[in-house]
Amino acid sequence: MILKTVTAFLLLICQTAFAQTVVSFADTVQKVLPSVVSVSATKIAAEPPEMMLALRGSPFEQFFKDVYRDGGFDMPKSILLGSGFVYDKDGHVITSSHVVENMTEVMVTMNDGTAVEGKVLGRDPKTDLALLKIDAKELTPVVIGSSDAAKIGDPVLAVGNPFGLGNTVTSGIISARSRDIQVGPYDDFIQTDAAINRGNSGGPLFNATGEMIGVNTAIFSPSGGSVGIAFAVPSKMVKTVADALIRDGIVKRGRLGVKIQTVTPEIAKSLGMDKPRGALVAGVDKASPAVKADIQTGDVIIRFDGQDVASMRDLPRMTAETPIGKSVSVIVWRQGKEKELKITVTEMKEAAFATALPSKAPVKTVTRNIPLLGISVAEITPDLRRKYHLAKNAAGVVVISVSSKSDAAQKGLKSGDLLIELDKKSVTGFKAVDLWEKEAAEMGQESAFILIDRKGERFFAVVRFAPAF
Repeated sequence: MILKTVTAFLLLICQTAFAQTVVSFADTVQKVLPSVVSVSATKIAAEPPEMMLALRGSPFEQFFKDVYRDGGFDMPKSILLGSGFVYDKDGHVITSSHVVENMTEVMVTMNDGTAVEGKVLGRDPKTDLALLKIDAKELTPVVIGSSDAAKIGDPVLAVGNPFGLGNTVTSGIISARSRDIQVGPYDDFIQTDAAINRGNSGGPLFNATGEMIGVNTAIFSPSGGSVGIAFAVPSKMVKTVADALIRDGIVKRGRLGVKIQTVTPEIAKSLGMDKPRGALVAGVDKASPAVKADIQTGDVIIRFDGQDVASMRDLPRMTAETPIGKSVSVIVWRQGKEKELKITVTEMKEAAFATALPSKAPVKTVTRNIPLLGISVAEITPDLRRKYHLAKNAAGVVVISVSSKSDAAQKGLKSGDLLIELDKKSVTGFKAVDLWEKEAAEMGQESAFILIDRKGERFFAVVRFAPAF
């Protein structure tokens, strides 16, 4: 009896303590709800469905043409539901780019149920953000908070329109920072375990005080529903993109004109670096700011405009956020020491892609084995150029085969790759390979620092020497 009484008393104390520690977000929710909107985007097909083909020449052809042209009862439509929020009192609304992409009609529903037409003023697919304009009065913009100040473990609230259920609030914590989920060049997502589902895209992520610190944009889910892994664009990036879209209708980003890759521990050791850091330059575009600044293939950019480049993915964001025309200091690691360069950032333009040459039947090719690397190569011929769709100015030797047991295979080399450099020396043909093999044997090397070109994209790799090929 005494034991039961003591147990009940301890349980009551625990329940009371728990109740006192539970935090209610009711006041915060009431404050932010007027700023959140639901977005419905519709695309009406320009042409009637294929069934109309069966009616050609019949008495019903013109009738159904008129019905469908006027948006009749079965007019094909694509409807996407999303979320958004009021950015300022001028009627600018932020949502996700993929929600309104190629849509013909956009409706914005306010917290009180009022629906108004939205006009798409601009989109930025690289960050999945879009700017809408609505004609409404007495708007309540969100309070923009600092995403930089948000910490792992901080409580957050997601408000949006999942599955068309507007004004839905879910809570969680910040699970991780600076996530790169490989969906764009500027990935820097806030990860949260707040329940995010279809329809939440474009909705705001708030901190505990009601400040917008992110825009919900993606989820990781095998089933399509929430599994507690969601991603939001940080508010710092949102503000930069939104202000640019309001000002110019597009987002202008800085450009250096370099192709970069990650500095792995192996590469860092090969270059004499104390640890992996920075962005390894795998290629330099012609007539680019990088060329004028004397940035070279094989350099590692370790500092940009006074900021350390901790990893490869930091550099694109730093460059993109730099004002066009600004001259900045760049520190590179070259030949075992640091070197300072000055570079003037220019505006990024969309890349143009060359049309591949048509393939022809394969012909006999003269190959050369490189036993140390576990690969066979061939000098470039017109037939190989067609077979592997090589550019007219392609240089190096073509990788024909890769031993499955070699380190080259582990590093991802495959047929059709161009081997451009061996230990920082250009490979122009078999003679260059012969010379390199002789020098590698004399120096007792155990690996090679190689440069590969794959359909215009270049990357370095450290390949350990293979057994007999």
